[in-house]
Amino acid sequence: MLDDIGARELAVPEMFTPEFFRNPYPYYAWLRDNRPVHPVPVPFVNIRVWLVSRYADVRAGFADPRLSSDYRSARPEFRAAGLAFGAGTVGERTMVNLDPPDHTRIRSLAAGTFTAARIAQWEAAIRATVAELLDALPVDEPVDMLARVAAPLSVRVICAILGAHRRDEADLRRWGDLVFTADPTELAQVPAATASLLGYAEELVARKREHPGDDLLSALITASDDTGVLSSDELIGTSVGLVVAGYETTIRLIGAMLLALLDHPAQLAALRDGRHTTADAVEEALRYDGPQASSLWRFATEDLEISGTTIPTSEPVLLLVGSAHRDERHYPNPDVFDIGRADKRHLAFGHGIHHCLGAALARLVSRVLLESLLARYSQLSLAAPRDEIRYKPSLVVRGPDELPLVLHR
Repeated sequence: MLDDIGARELAVPEMFTPEFFRNPYPYYAWLRDNRPVHPVPVPFVNIRVWLVSRYADVRAGFADPRLSSDYRSARPEFRAAGLAFGAGTVGERTMVNLDPPDHTRIRSLAAGTFTAARIAQWEAAIRATVAELLDALPVDEPVDMLARVAAPLSVRVICAILGAHRRDEADLRRWGDLVFTADPTELAQVPAATASLLGYAEELVARKREHPGDDLLSALITASDDTGVLSSDELIGTSVGLVVAGYETTIRLIGAMLLALLDHPAQLAALRDGRHTTADAVEEALRYDGPQASSLWRFATEDLEISGTTIPTSEPVLLLVGSAHRDERHYPNPDVFDIGRADKRHLAFGHGIHHCLGAALARLVSRVLLESLLARYSQLSLAAPRDEIRYKPSLVVRGPDELPLVLHR
């Protein structure tokens, strides 16, 4: 695909087309080999972003305090471009958009409520939700697994975490679908969706403070009120962060995991006959074609040299997780999907202080769904040609936008 690129610049049409979103890995390979730290223009806005593509540099970048997560470290033109989620609003007070010491303060409180014990308590409810969604599916005819299962499952888990009403699911899905879009036909809708999500979170926090329940948001509000650790804006930002971080990535992980197994029937057979576990499959899916294409936005707080290239102060940076996971400098046979892979470590949930708090929950949801599908159906098959599967256009999130399957008993 890119054999003729040679030493010329990697052009914008090549980086942000449907072809790129469908299969970015040849482009990533070219970057790693030729320009491991490389600036490219962002489509539809007049800014550039620096792409970091090698595993060692991506991992180091996650832990480097000179790469800030705070939008206030960005140039004014970046903030004006509309790419910064919640810029100028309480959305800036989400953990993913903060640096220490604010990040440390908020995360320490959130981690105290987002515990392994609490996540384990949700497993029965997750299994019941999966069973309900699968019960409603037809067999022996096409069904979109993302629209009918992955998306409603993801949003119901988020509603359970927040203690939100089931009637709010449609709104949360609509707003969540727009947060990470790079589709030019949708970009104009993002500010309104962001404002609606922030307004909803503000109302939900007020409602939970008045009528607390047995949910994580109520526990977070109680802990914050007892200690005075979080401001009202930070509570709202944290609740929005749970939606933004959890909804889209869970959907794309489920889609990519099922596609990878269907693309590699020998691996699916090894899973069915017990040679490997569903946990193995989830971990390899996270590495092989995981939902985190890149980090969220980072900004250089000083002129920063990476692999011999200097990124100027305040320039936006994306750490290409998807590229790091295919780096032959780190992984043996990185382009091979192998659920028996010995080294299961990856960067799909980040690294360092911003490692995803919900990692265990995402793993649990994906594992439960995969176990249920294997137990219910003797065969899963694609209901469309593989090369016609559409992928979500996004700089940050990766995964199919649809997954038409036929389920066979």
